[in-house]
Formats: sequence, C-alpha cells, structure tokens
Amino acid sequence: MSFADILQGLDARDRAKLERKMPSWAGAEVNVPASINLEQCSSETAAVYKAGLVAAGARVADLTGGLGADSWAFSRRASRVWYNERDSVLLEAVKRNFAALGVDNVSFSGYDVSAESDGWKTALTEFAPDAIYLDPARRNSAGRKVFLLEDCSPDVVSLMPQLLKLAPLVMVKVSPMADLTMLQRRLAGYISELHVVGADGECKEVLCICRRSADAVSIRLVEDGWQFSERQDSGETDAGGVSGNHRRPWRPRRADVPWGTSGGEFASQRREGPTSAAQWEGRSEAEVSGGTTCAVEPESAGSLLFVPSAALTKSGLGPGISLMEYDAQLAHFGKFWQVVENLPFASSAIKDLSRRCPQAEVTARGVQLSSEELRRKLGAKPGGKLHIFACNLGGERRLLVCKAE
Repeated sequence: MSFADILQGLDARDRAKLERKMPSWAGAEVNVPASINLEQCSSETAAVYKAGLVAAGARVADLTGGLGADSWAFSRRASRVWYNERDSVLLEAVKRNFAALGVDNVSFSGYDVSAESDGWKTALTEFAPDAIYLDPARRNSAGRKVFLLEDCSPDVVSLMPQLLKLAPLVMVKVSPMADLTMLQRRLAGYISELHVVGADGECKEVLCICRRSADAVSIRLVEDGWQFSERQDSGETDAGGVSGNHRRPWRPRRADVPWGTSGGEFASQRREGPTSAAQWEGRSEAEVSGGTTCAVEPESAGSLLFVPSAALTKSGLGPGISLMEYDAQLAHFGKFWQVVENLPFASSAIKDLSRRCPQAEVTARGVQLSSEELRRKLGAKPGGKLHIFACNLGGERRLLVCKAE
C-alpha cells in the first residue's frame, strides 16, 4: 500500500473530528494515516497551554511527535522545535502537514527513544534543547492499555536522569486517569509541578513538570482559562474525595499562560462569566428542558449544591461535592445546583422519589452505588429539569433533588 493510499483512508467523520480538535488546521491539506493517530492527538487548547509553559524563543524537543499537535503549538512560541516520531508513515505525514500549515522552524527525526539506543541522545545533544516534551504511548506491543508509568513507551521513569542531563526542563503528558500520588512517587526527586488541565468540564490531561533536584511538588489546576493558586504538597493528595472539604482556601485567578484555540488566545482575553456545565466520570451533566417534573417543596431554601468538575476533583485542590453559598469564582470549576429537597439516603426515600419523579437526571457520588444502579432503583427516565444526586455530605449519605441554578 502506498503512502497516498493510506492517506485516502481518512473518512469525513475523522476529518470533522480533526477540525474540532485542531480548529486552526481547518481548511489546510492535512492528512492522518490512521484513526488512532487522531485519537491520541492533543486538543489545540491543551497543546497551546503546554506551549505557554516554555519560555518564548526556547528550543523544544518533542520526542513522541505523533500527529504533531504539540509540536505545532511549540513551533508558534519556540525558536526551534525538534520533532521525533518512530512511526515512519506518520513521520512523513507530519512533514507534509507542517509544510501545508506553513510551519518552517521544525526539524524531523525518526528515532526509537529508549534506554538501549544511543542515536537519539547524540542527535538531541547536538540540538541542545531548553525543554523536552514526551507523551508516552499507553499501549503495549499487543495494543493493550497499560497503566503504570514505567510500562508506557518510552519508559520516562528510567529515562528521566538522562533526559534532565540533556535539558533543564522535561514535560511529560500522562493519562487524565493517572493517580497523582503515584506520579509523585514514581518521579520523586525530579517532579516539581503537576498540572491538571481541564476544558469544557472534562479533565483533558495531567502534565508532570520535571527539573533537576526537585524537592517539592506544587499542584496547579487550569480550566477554561482559570487557574487555582498553587500549593506545596508533601507527596500525598486527597484528590477524588467527595465530602465537603473546606480546609484549603481556593483563590481562582486568570491563568498566566496562553489558553484557548485559534492562535493561542491569552486567558486575559477570554470573556467573563461562568463556564459550561460540569462533566465527570465520562458522562455529561448537560441541563435539559421539558419532560415530567417532580412536585416537591423546597426544604432548604437558599442552599446550593456545588458539584466540582472532573479536573477539580482530580487535582484535590478545592472542595468536593458540598452544600455552600454561591461562589462566582468557584463556578468556573464546577456547577452550582439549587437544592429543592434534601432527603436521607434510605430505601423509603428512594421509593417515594421513584413515585414522584418519573423523569430526572441521576448521579451517585461517594455512596458505594453507581449512577446507573441508582437510576434503576429510582426508575427515572433521563431528561427533565431535575437532577437527583446521591452523595456523602459531612459523613452522611443524602439524596438531593436539585435544579440548575
């Protein structure tokens, strides 16, 4: 099969997906050899954010180039980019794509980056990067997903000492599902920052920022152009907790690095106002209208339920699902719901709600019951104006009937 034949395999659906992920590439003669290359490609928003973490005019080496979204974003800020991709077909595609996109400050190579090979080290020494970026493959040779950092390819855990000899800054992209405590333990002595990157209610990715002789880890949450204040962490995090935790102050502010699409709009240029509905566990919490409503009397007038976004939950920086007053700054990292009924988590309450609320969205958090299991118990059809939450508040399991604030 020729290279031209491979490129013709990209269907209209994949092309539309590429333009959603990389809107700045829309209209250019960009081709993708395989759907998996598109699946593994960073979004433009995330790529531009990463590029903002390196100094303007720096020399950046992308050792796992892939479809080139990250190298493209780096090229718009760096003086020179070294793109490396071991897949020869993908490498040739990116060369052609970058030419079509007018990118002219990128050099290309096709080394297999590993501890056993030396060619890439020699070439990288000659390039003299200020920063190195890697997005290790999270599938093994058989195509199965791997979860341990050292099982990814390349193995950044064993390579980190060599990488930091070649550049003072190493940035590693890992799965948004990665455990932050595990990352700190695996990269102890090297990792100085953990960035949790969210957009449109989703946790897009986690970035490990490594430097020579790092002795503390700060965790940063950036979502839709808003950033939590950094905090120093001793190596443990309670990310993922669902009970109300107000011990840490949260001081959201505009992110001080480029953010957005269509040329890297800066956060300070983004419009004011709340973000879109939160999203977690891979499921949308989209507000819908219409349907059968549930006639309930408000038992806790003025009470609001804050449901954190997936990225805020991952970072462990702010409150979990909590009852609180409205906070305009915190609204950028989740969604506030008006509580119209606050009930004990009991079979009698579930039975009563199943009778009175035939249609509602349903979410279970921290109650040893999945959202789908709770939906079956309630017998509620999706849709309507209400959302029923089963959650743990202050150590007590509760059922909250809510509507969007």
